[in-house]
Amino acid sequence: MKGLGKHNRPNPRRMRRPLILAVSAALGLICLGPTGAAATMTMRLSLAQIVGAADRAFVGRVESVHCGRDESGLPSTWITFAVREPILGRVGSSVTIKQVGVSEPLADGTTFHLAGVPAYKTGEEVVLFLSGESQEEFSSPIALGQGKFRIVHRGGRALVSATVENAGTIGALHSAQRSVARQSVEADLDQFLSLVHSLVPASR
Repeated sequence: MKGLGKHNRPNPRRMRRPLILAVSAALGLICLGPTGAAATMTMRLSLAQIVGAADRAFVGRVESVHCGRDESGLPSTWITFAVREPILGRVGSSVTIKQVGVSEPLADGTTFHLAGVPAYKTGEEVVLFLSGESQEEFSSPIALGQGKFRIVHRGGRALVSATVENAGTIGALHSAQRSVARQSVEADLDQFLSLVHSLVPASR
């Protein structure tokens, strides 16, 4: 039996790439361009659409962030939140989600990050609207970064902060103020949550 020539040997990177693209496509995170490159594609949603599409939502604080590989060998990030206030869906006192990709290189040098998939920092406070888990147990905010709202504290007030991706969702609140320096729009957190709760269907 002849051995494999150098041109016929399996290439781990080639073998892994279709699986990564398949998982990402299943999550609705990417589309394939003419060259087959991975690129995120989302449309801008209203706050009502984000709330309506969410499987779970809550106000919480990031307790830990861990990057590694899942059982399939895919670069993944596990984020654990301490829940301060459930908004909708089945939410306990603690929630851990698994996102596809890593924000920093793994120990073996592997890097894989989909543009638009939000990153998290320990201690960060957020209002999060999550999609349901995929078959591979991946989950992420609705419409990528649009389903994540940071909470910031200024002058003794708690504010919700929206980036350019989801600024339109809170721009109509009378407390909303645009920060050019921070490239964000901020509004009173209680007012934002009151609006969110009004959008949650009674059946949920």
